[in-house]
This record gives sequence, C-alpha cells and structure tokens, in this order.
Amino acid sequence: MHTTRFPCKAAIVSGLALTLAGFGLAAGPAQAAPAPVPALVSPVWLNAHLHAPGQVIVEVYATDSQQDDYDAGHIPGAVFTSFFDDGWFATVDGVRGMLPPPAKIAKVIGGLGIGNDTRVILVPAGAKTSDFSGVARIFWTLRMEGQKNVSILNGGDVAWFAAPKAAVAKGDVNPKAAAFVPHPTMAYDVTLAQVKQALSTHVYQLVDARAPAQFSGKVKDGVDARAGTLPGARNLPFSAVLTKDGEGVLPMPELQAAVKQAGIAPGKPTITFCNTGHLGSTAWFVLREVFANPKVRLYDGSMTEWSAHRDLPMVNGKSAF
Repeated sequence: MHTTRFPCKAAIVSGLALTLAGFGLAAGPAQAAPAPVPALVSPVWLNAHLHAPGQVIVEVYATDSQQDDYDAGHIPGAVFTSFFDDGWFATVDGVRGMLPPPAKIAKVIGGLGIGNDTRVILVPAGAKTSDFSGVARIFWTLRMEGQKNVSILNGGDVAWFAAPKAAVAKGDVNPKAAAFVPHPTMAYDVTLAQVKQALSTHVYQLVDARAPAQFSGKVKDGVDARAGTLPGARNLPFSAVLTKDGEGVLPMPELQAAVKQAGIAPGKPTITFCNTGHLGSTAWFVLREVFANPKVRLYDGSMTEWSAHRDLPMVNGKSAF
C-alpha cells in the first residue's frame, strides 16, 4: 500500500491561513513557478516536459486496492493517489461527496508534493482503474483551492502507453510533502441556495451530467432520496463527451455536436450537477475549460443534497440522448 494516506475524518483546523510551520515543514530555496499550460495536454506534450522542474504528475486511481496496478507500470516520476480513499471529498452537514474543509484538503494536496506554485498534471490511470470524471473532480478541487496551474493528460495512461517506445517506470514513488496554502474561492461552486435562486431567475442553464435513465427518473442512485432531476435541466451525459474508453475528451467537432444535441448554449452561465458532484465535474470541465466559458459552476451537493429536501421541486427529465 502507498505510504501517504489521509483519513476522511480529521479535526478541522480553524482558520484558512495555514503556514509552513503548521505543516512542520521548512521553506526550501525559492524556485520560479513553471509556465501555465492548457487544461488538456497530450502525451506528446508531456513526453517533452516529463522532467520539468516544479512539476508533479499525479496518476489518479479509484481505490487504494489498485496500488499494485500502479507499481506494475506508470509514467516516470508520477505519484499515486486514490480518488475514493485519499480524502478528496468528505461528508459535510450530512451530505456525501462534498469538498473537504480547506485545512483538510490542503494536507491531501501538499502530501502529493504539490505546492502553490507547482504545475500539476493529472492522469486518468486506465479504464479498469479510474475514470475521467474522478480526475476532473480533482482538477475542480485544485482550482477551488487556488491552484491555477493544473492540466489533465487527455487519454491518460491508455494514450501514454499506446505511444511507440513510451517510457514506463515501476514501483512506488513517495512524494516529498510540500506546503500548500489553500485560497478557497466560490468562483467554481454554487450552493443549494444559489441553485434555488437559479430556478427562479433562469440566468443559469442547468446541466445534468448523469445517464439518461437517472435524468428521466427511471433509475434512482442509492445516495439520492428521490428520483428525477432539477426543473428545466438539460441532460449532457458524461459519456457523451468522453472517448469510448472513458479516459479522454472527444475532439471539438464531436463535443460541439453533443452540446448541440443536449440543447446547451456553450457560452451561457451554467450550473452542472450529478449525484455527488463527481460526474458533473466532467461536464463542468468540458464546458468551462474546453469551451472556454468562465461562467460555468459545479453544484457540489448535487442531487444527493437537493433530493433530501422534500420541499424542493424535482421532475422526470426528457433526455435527448
């Protein structure tokens, strides 16, 4: 098992100002921050920048049980993280899948060797071990905490290892913990109250990233109290914007076709959601980062929080997919 793990239940450190001393770390010599790169990078780009200073590559697996898959072969220098076991989300006020408090998520981020000026490359670890949505959720989390220089390797490990003479490393890489000071923002998130307001003002278009069966109310996820979706929501299933193996984003012409089919205006203020903010992160990433629309936000609580309030409206949607 990987040596650095962060339990989901931990004492919340009061205040947002976390110092180096708070982590028990000494400040190292100053190092220039690497230049920002696009939100999606290719294997060719990563190969050319594989050992860039100030960069951390993170392979994202679903659970700790997949450590052996990572040890058997990964991108050189890449560190391991588990989406479900490393503390990337927490239960907050009874709602599952929420963003952890700043002090808590800072330990998760810093434990991977990521500081405030680090360039982060997130890698979907493979169709059998992770999915793009988990990686997109970590991307969103880093942005929420003020980490602006973060990208996703489009196609992940599948695309990397498909390249001729792809470099492969084996065994564990234990990252040296870094000090990460969170700078939380609400620029990418919305609350339940804000979603309620959006229903009445119609300023935001609502995008449900779940499968059509859940959008239509035919299937209810176990974390939701009720079946259905938000009134007026459009359905853009996460699978409609990803490659067949689920590890990368489709080319722009295909994305444009999917967004058009869903009836979504790519430049309009948008709120994406799902059950726990997991799958909704893919719709958020595509609409905000790929379509370059800064007015896209994710509803972190999603239908798990919304459906638990029996007084809030829900409908059975009609999907175009």
